[in-house]
Amino acid sequence: MIWLASYPRSGNTFFRIVLDEVYGIESSSFSAIDPQATTKDYQNYQVVKTHVLPEYLAPADPDIPAVYLVRDGRDALVSMAWHRTNMVAPGTSFKDNLLRAIQAKNSHFGGWSRHVEHWQRRASIVIRFEDLIQDPLQCVESIRPLLQLPPPRKDKLPTFADLKSSDFEFRSSQIIGWATPEIRQKFFRKGKVGAWTEEMPRWMQWLFYYHHGRALRQLGYENRGWLGLAFGKAA
Repeated sequence: MIWLASYPRSGNTFFRIVLDEVYGIESSSFSAIDPQATTKDYQNYQVVKTHVLPEYLAPADPDIPAVYLVRDGRDALVSMAWHRTNMVAPGTSFKDNLLRAIQAKNSHFGGWSRHVEHWQRRASIVIRFEDLIQDPLQCVESIRPLLQLPPPRKDKLPTFADLKSSDFEFRSSQIIGWATPEIRQKFFRKGKVGAWTEEMPRWMQWLFYYHHGRALRQLGYENRGWLGLAFGKAA
């Protein structure tokens, strides 16, 4: 088996759907916190999805390969905040949820930058969300050194519009095929790169940079310091 890890809202579900639809490989889920989010016999699957920090994995065997999906934390947290607002806790404030996500340090996800730093040390392969959206087949093909993949059925590759459409029938219901059309519309909201520039208030951008700037720079998502953020140009 291999771990397919990510911070929430970073492309894990889409990656699993491509594996299932195009390659016929079903995956399972593991959570050290929520038993309902864990597939009963998850270790019997070739691919196991998880959002937890690597120190919470079970089995903890460091020789089990891991693929890590990473997304610009600002986009991930905006998506996460909307997910909570629209699905997890309807009626709550998007801005309150976004603020909580930015400041999160002690959650079981560990906060975005902590999650990224821990998983980069653990992962065998790191795949960017931005590349996954641009060329999903190439990204999935990159894990061949870790997982024996059959030839891809390229005509089965779903578009983002397919995922939102009630007319699209998933090969397996295990990932999200059970979802109603309304849930699909909310779960697959935009899949857009750079949405944070429109949806994250300026003061929250500064706050995000305060908490997560180092990881953002290390990943190459941002090369500006505080002065650059303040004046809107590289510093």
